[in-house]
Amino acid sequence: MERGEAKRNNMIEKACLNDAEEILSVINTSNREAYKNIIPKEHFREPVLSLEDLLENLERMTFYIYKSEGRIVGVAALQIESEETGRIHWVYILPEHQRRGIGTALVTHLERKGREMGLRRLRLLTIGKAHWAVNFYKKLGYNLADKIERPWGFDVFMKKRLDRDTLRRESSWTLNSAKSKR
Repeated sequence: MERGEAKRNNMIEKACLNDAEEILSVINTSNREAYKNIIPKEHFREPVLSLEDLLENLERMTFYIYKSEGRIVGVAALQIESEETGRIHWVYILPEHQRRGIGTALVTHLERKGREMGLRRLRLLTIGKAHWAVNFYKKLGYNLADKIERPWGFDVFMKKRLDRDTLRRESSWTLNSAKSKR
């Protein structure tokens, strides 16, 4: 898969219970690779998510998966917190599929779903020392909102306002980028 392919080929679908084992593998593999050197061993949870916890999460959140060649390579979840606010969870892409637009495709898909549900804002939590994650969300329009002290530093809350203007800009960008690829 070439860089940018995620934007051209929409391979995102709503997850179902049958996807649980593969989702669990993506989350635990990606989490281990991303955070094992940031979170001290005494605080690092391996695996970060058990099957039991994932099944509970599947009841509280809507998971979306990104498939490549029939295999789940990316995952993201949206939880409704209130009438106006949603929370993004579990955005993970297998290491060998990162930097190809899959994470961006998944997050923008969650934003689109949030708008369709009438949400006005989304928020998320990530590890402050994971500069690549913080920068990824900043590029997508998320702003730092708060921080929580942890033994390894800080986790940061980030938020983004969803509005119709943002939707129009995204639609215009998608249309213009599709034209420029012809």
